[in-house]
Amino acid sequence: MRAEDAAQRKSGSSRREEVLATATRLFNRHSFAATTLDKIAAEIGLTPGALYHHFQSKEMLVFECFSRGLRMYRDEIDRAREPGLDGLEMVRRFVRGRLRPGEPRMITFSDIDALPRNHRDIVHNARMGNIRMLGGLIERGIDDGSIARCDPFLTSLAIFSVLDWMPFWYSERSYYTRQEAAEILDDIVAHGIVRRDLAEIAPPPPRDPLALLGHLARMDKRRAKRDRLLRIATESFNQRGVVGSSIEHIAADAGVSRGAYYYHAPDKNSLLHLCLKRAYRIETEVLELLIEHAPTSPDAAVRAVHFEFELLRAVTALHHSPYGPKISFHNVPFLTPANRAELQLIDRVLVGRNMGRYERAKAEGTFRQIDTLFIQEVGAGLRNNIPAWSRFTEGTDPEKVADCSTRLFMFGLKPRPDSHVSIPTETVQET
Repeated sequence: MRAEDAAQRKSGSSRREEVLATATRLFNRHSFAATTLDKIAAEIGLTPGALYHHFQSKEMLVFECFSRGLRMYRDEIDRAREPGLDGLEMVRRFVRGRLRPGEPRMITFSDIDALPRNHRDIVHNARMGNIRMLGGLIERGIDDGSIARCDPFLTSLAIFSVLDWMPFWYSERSYYTRQEAAEILDDIVAHGIVRRDLAEIAPPPPRDPLALLGHLARMDKRRAKRDRLLRIATESFNQRGVVGSSIEHIAADAGVSRGAYYYHAPDKNSLLHLCLKRAYRIETEVLELLIEHAPTSPDAAVRAVHFEFELLRAVTALHHSPYGPKISFHNVPFLTPANRAELQLIDRVLVGRNMGRYERAKAEGTFRQIDTLFIQEVGAGLRNNIPAWSRFTEGTDPEKVADCSTRLFMFGLKPRPDSHVSIPTETVQET
């Protein structure tokens, strides 16, 4: 009987893991809001009743998916702590281990705040624990000289931003394998995207972000009223997710009647679509302003690096400014196919401009010859996780948070030479 009991427990454990893996994949693809227990049951050949035997509700299931993902992160950090290795190699072992082929998929951390408070607090506390654990490895690397001096906690946060963003863009049907993706992302985290023979370039002097963003306030009264409603709705979607937000909740937050929102959007899906369109418009305008006021140093490397610092500073400032918040893109899969397709077209334009900038920096000899898609997605992960990390950086200067992420992106964890090789524009143009 004991052998039979053990076999039954193993079978039950395998079935549970199958449910969690399938649910993770469907939540990532369709969003928590748009995925039902019936869809998950059908995907793995179970009846809804059999699925309810394992999980009492969709909220309990997504909580278990979050918990499973956080355990995977924690276990991978534990495995990376091998005696005799320096701190840099431990961090790299964690990154490579989490991305290696055959490892279970990570769930996208969306709609956490739609969970019951006790579950929500468990998830947030576990995320903080993992950030601090990885920060401990980074601190060890700083002490042994294998990692350049940086803020261990904020650098850990930046690495998790890169990893947490991967489920949004990685595709096994693309031209790269998972192994190739793992190697490139590990390489960027370790070495950055700036040529390795270039020394670190200090961030540019701070500029008043509100002066840069001030043009966003120049709108007529009618447009300003609509913008305020969308801003408050954006805040709700960021904080509560799609599941936890309703037009009634959002109208109450705004101090207006439900009719004020129904005038602009007949349902929650349409309202989220308008919020996302607003976010793309504002971020496009911010990028255009930065290009218009781009650094003018004669050194191509300084220009390229300073632009990246100023871009992440501007997006972070936007999130905390009266013109924010920056929206979380976690719930895009909830949109109707038509609305999603419209946003994808807008996204391609914005992504295309970023990738064009990276290609020019590679041609000038500033950035390393790394696949531009991966440069773009690492940068996107750092920018798009700003709303998700705000709770963990409360009380910290937003510019410091932005600069720490940009520093990792540009220069990586590994220390660099002290001398800076100048790349004047004239030289680049002649070649």
